[in-house]
Amino acid sequence: MSPSAKLRAGRSPRGFTLIEIMLVLAIVGAAMGVAVVSFRAVDRATARSNSSRLAAAIRYVYDRAVTTGGYYRIVLDLTANKYWAERSDDRFYLAREPEKSSRGRAPDEEAKEKKLKEDEDRAKQQVTGLAKELLPPPAPRRARFQAFTDSTLPKIDLKGCKLRDVLTRRQRDPYTEGKAYLYFFPDGHTERALIHIEDTNGDVYSLSVHPLTGRVTLKSGDVRAGRDFGETDDEGRSEAPR
Repeated sequence: MSPSAKLRAGRSPRGFTLIEIMLVLAIVGAAMGVAVVSFRAVDRATARSNSSRLAAAIRYVYDRAVTTGGYYRIVLDLTANKYWAERSDDRFYLAREPEKSSRGRAPDEEAKEKKLKEDEDRAKQQVTGLAKELLPPPAPRRARFQAFTDSTLPKIDLKGCKLRDVLTRRQRDPYTEGKAYLYFFPDGHTERALIHIEDTNGDVYSLSVHPLTGRVTLKSGDVRAGRDFGETDDEGRSEAPR
């Protein structure tokens, strides 16, 4: 065996020094930091994109109501994290009294409609056989909304962010669960509304809907409703109930 081979064979394996370990940890930490920042940037961009898309959908439905003469609404499903548009050819009025909700949960409109239908059927059975002159006046026809979709406004399932809450002038408090509704009328009027979209990092985008123009203001940050919310629009004009 040569002297150099004997020298190599006699060496013990050398471990990592403390400086080398610290350097590796620093590199790994920096890589993880870059990845976290990248994920946050992607989530923020997703929330911003979805907020802009919802703002465009609101404006589109506003224009559809004016141009077609129909009654429209956007359904904001806070529980399923989806939204879509619906249309009715029946005349529709908003109630003047605030809606009754429980701890931020929107009233169940579908259950309400079902109960009204059952009450109407029961009333019809009770008056069966009465003379025409004794029959009570017919109940006013209720507006029935049907899903409205086209290539411009399909049913949207939000990804990477969530509908955090919705507030309209019909509410006492923002809704965080259930289905909230934003209505549009053929005379060029909608409801004043404040909608928040939040990403997975807690960053918030606020959409403020102007009732007399259908314009939507999109801002980064958690915008709060003022004390005059529902009484005037953001330009100081009176918002009369429909």
